[in-house]
Amino acid sequence: MPRHAVSRSVRTLLIALAVAAAAFAAVVIAAYVADTGGEARTLRGVSFDGAPAGNLAVSELDRVLEEVEAEAGERLVQLNLPDGSRHLTASELGVSLDTGSMGDAALRHGQIGGQFDRFVTWLASFTTPHRIPVRYVLDRDVATARVGRLAHLVVSEPVEPSLVMSSDLALAVQPGKDGIRVDEAAIIDRLEHQVEAGGPFDIDAPVMPFPPAAPDEDLAVLARQMNALTAGGVTVVFGGEERLLSQQSLRVRVDTTTSTEHGTLPEFDLESLQRLIEQRFDDVTIAGEDPVFDVVDDTPVVLEAGTPPQLCCAPESAATVAEAILNDQPGAIPLDPRETDDPQLLAWSQGTGITELVAEFTTTHNCCEARVGNIQRFADIVRGVLLQPGESLSLNEHVGERTTEGGFVPAGTIIQGHLVSTVGGGVSQFATTMFNAAFLAGFDFDTYQSHSIYFSRYPYGREATISWPLPDLEFTNTTNHPALIWTSYEPTSITVSIYSTPSVEVEQTHQEVSSVRRCTRVDTFRSRTYDDGRQVEDSVFAVYRPAEGLDCNGNPTRQPS
Repeated sequence: MPRHAVSRSVRTLLIALAVAAAAFAAVVIAAYVADTGGEARTLRGVSFDGAPAGNLAVSELDRVLEEVEAEAGERLVQLNLPDGSRHLTASELGVSLDTGSMGDAALRHGQIGGQFDRFVTWLASFTTPHRIPVRYVLDRDVATARVGRLAHLVVSEPVEPSLVMSSDLALAVQPGKDGIRVDEAAIIDRLEHQVEAGGPFDIDAPVMPFPPAAPDEDLAVLARQMNALTAGGVTVVFGGEERLLSQQSLRVRVDTTTSTEHGTLPEFDLESLQRLIEQRFDDVTIAGEDPVFDVVDDTPVVLEAGTPPQLCCAPESAATVAEAILNDQPGAIPLDPRETDDPQLLAWSQGTGITELVAEFTTTHNCCEARVGNIQRFADIVRGVLLQPGESLSLNEHVGERTTEGGFVPAGTIIQGHLVSTVGGGVSQFATTMFNAAFLAGFDFDTYQSHSIYFSRYPYGREATISWPLPDLEFTNTTNHPALIWTSYEPTSITVSIYSTPSVEVEQTHQEVSSVRRCTRVDTFRSRTYDDGRQVEDSVFAVYRPAEGLDCNGNPTRQPS
């Protein structure tokens, strides 16, 4: 081939290559301009911890960052506590991605240096990946709150200092002891360091001493103060009675649980102090007042409600005593009564349960004798007595000694088997009438004594006598309802009526008569059937002498002087 022909071919090839190179350069330049000359975009090859983020506009980049952040929020953080490990997510602990700085870093890649440098970086992005470091941030408030909710942060509780009684019965301090707990602030500090380093989020929880809430010295001050305030004890008053609360009983009830930023406050265990006060007055009652009744056409009517008995003490009594002691107030401390909530006592005070006649007995006598005035005076005093369930009535205790000042007059009385005149004589007929009404009402007899000589106006073997101070007649209401004792009389008779709620049926079943040397003993048996089905059998007795002035051996008795 001629030489000049080869040269033309080479020139043609070179020209073609030059044209191709120019075209390629134009394409590359066009691509570069397209990638970097308009809206801000990331270079190709950019990624976030494996998540591709190349050639993305800002809005597209934000979506990728949101996905990366959501995934990072599920990353587990291991907290190694003394009792074992806890695993919490990063988001629970307030750990999140710094998406703002990561987005800025992605957009800034390739924007550093001159135009040529940026072009080279852009060109390299097609073949060389560029990873943007993941950057975490910590919200300490969120982390602190979440760590504070973890269980078992306290390894061992502190032992609070306490007050104890010394050998001389004074308050002294038993020193407290530190406990151990997890150092929450140190956990947050370590978490923050690992957040800044990007991991590994495996945190050993340190522990620290856990001191008692009250310093020993606070209690020492309190001990000195309370020893001074309780020295000699304190006197309290209820229902006219005084009781001493000793210094020892007060000191053992000092409460040291109330602490403030100003130290431990002097207090008492009010619940225990209240029990102490009530125990000291458990034998003291402020008597209530019976309701006032009338009986109209055999029907009991409440004229005036009564008041229930009151016990010690009002619920705020302990607080009253504590305040007086703490304020160093001298003198006895008066206490208010406790209002009763006993339904039976409240019902009694209102007269509830007195509904109808349940028992009645009448005895007769001659008209117009001196003894009749005594019987009627005795009846007037007893009329209207109200017996609660379980309550007893002593006639001698209720009426008292029979005196002329009390409206009684001299009349015949049997003493040692002889009939003599005494003030108030003849009231044994009331006792017998009352005895029989109580017998038929189903009451129990606590104290009674029959006449020593039988009188035909009384039921044989079922009667009682009374004198001052003995013998007495005392009986107890054994039913579940209150009972009203009502008396009435005519010129030739005395009647005792008992009103209540019917709850027991009484029947005299039989009598047994036996000899006691020359005396006669009469046992009278009765059966009581209660409304709950219970049946109780018992008996009363009387012993009669062979004649007036003789004992059971037939010997004359001494004539009363």
